[in-house]
Amino acid sequence: MMQRLFWRIFVAFWIATVFLLVAFAWIATSNFETEKIPGLEMTRLQAAMDDLLARTGRELRHEGVESTRQWLRAASGFGPISVYLFGPDGRELLDRRTSETVADAAVHAFEAVQVADAPYGPVYSAERLRARSIRTRNSEVYAAVAALEGSFLSRLASRRPTWFWQNILVAMAVSAAFSLLFAWYVAAPLQRIRASTRRFAEGDLDARVGVLRFGRSAEISALAVEFDAMAERIKAFIESHRRLVRDVSHELRSPLARQRVALELARGGDAAQVAASLDRIECESDRLEAMLAQALELSRLETTNVSMNDRVELDTLLEDVITNADYEGVPRGRKVVLLERARVSLIGSHHALYSAFENVIRNALAYTADGSTVAVRLARVGGWASIRVRDHGPGVPVGELSRIFEPFYRTDTARARSSGGTGLGLAIARRAIERHGGTIIARNADGGGLEVVVELPLGA
Repeated sequence: MMQRLFWRIFVAFWIATVFLLVAFAWIATSNFETEKIPGLEMTRLQAAMDDLLARTGRELRHEGVESTRQWLRAASGFGPISVYLFGPDGRELLDRRTSETVADAAVHAFEAVQVADAPYGPVYSAERLRARSIRTRNSEVYAAVAALEGSFLSRLASRRPTWFWQNILVAMAVSAAFSLLFAWYVAAPLQRIRASTRRFAEGDLDARVGVLRFGRSAEISALAVEFDAMAERIKAFIESHRRLVRDVSHELRSPLARQRVALELARGGDAAQVAASLDRIECESDRLEAMLAQALELSRLETTNVSMNDRVELDTLLEDVITNADYEGVPRGRKVVLLERARVSLIGSHHALYSAFENVIRNALAYTADGSTVAVRLARVGGWASIRVRDHGPGVPVGELSRIFEPFYRTDTARARSSGGTGLGLAIARRAIERHGGTIIARNADGGGLEVVVELPLGA
């Protein structure tokens, strides 16, 4: 495919340069035929014809008819102009067929013969033609006609292999060399991009174009950069899916195993045992449903383009999340309050931001101590919105603060199980915040507990 592209580019560019050479030749020929010599009322073509007529006359007068015939037959320096010589009997000296225009010009030359013994008669001029009579030493009168016949292409094709064709061949060879270089310049980087695309399609997720050292036009370089960025993003998506499938598969084993045990107990137990087993099965089913819902939400944030056209009032959004979370914490005496509030808005996805802050605040509510309060603060710092969520729980070991945002990662498995968490909430929050160009970090607060800090750009 790329070889065909290379040769198509080469042929197209080479043909274009050949046409350009022909166009230049046509322009030069046209100027030769129409441009007048400064100070003289004749064109360069007419001057060249007059020179050929004079040479023919000198040859005829000084060397004789037979020598002139041989000279005309062997002549090769006339270029595109043809010279005809008509004898006193009206026949062309070389018995060549002539056009009616040339024959008429010869008749005019014979009719214009001077009565005196002048060696040359007046010049008869027509379009691309000049004629005059020539009187030999023995008083015989001949008519010489110089004519530029045929079209430009036919005159060009009929040129004899002199310096003109040598120059044309040299120009075509140089044009071919430049055409090959140009075709390689265009096709080589495309071939490299195509090879990287093929490798990537065959499963090599690390295939990249890299830095182009040849053919580095702005457009081709931009295409290579876009391909590498696309490949990097697709690789991240695929690896994320692989991790998600692996982690979900791993996480599903425990609740499914507990459901199986509860089912076995229900089959052989009394009424109380059956009721407890069914409650357990219902609990594990709810947990599986929540886990799958969050896994789908995480996958959506990582692989799809979330609509970012909503006008989001952050203070109102946080107030709604806090109201719902505070209601859930009542049975254990846990509260969620908005201690600091600023009127802040941005353009983004309302659903994604609501899900992010809901997961952060619910995570804090799950780990804060009974009878304590989760404090939420919203402030505007320059062009950024700063949201801090602080609980009064046990905190997180310093070495694991960044890992709690990874899917299914838990610092204390037993404690996470008792809290009912799936290990996906903070991962969903991080993806949503990053989609908005923001950052999310966790740190241990002074006096105990964990503080999660979210910063979002407000834009215009």
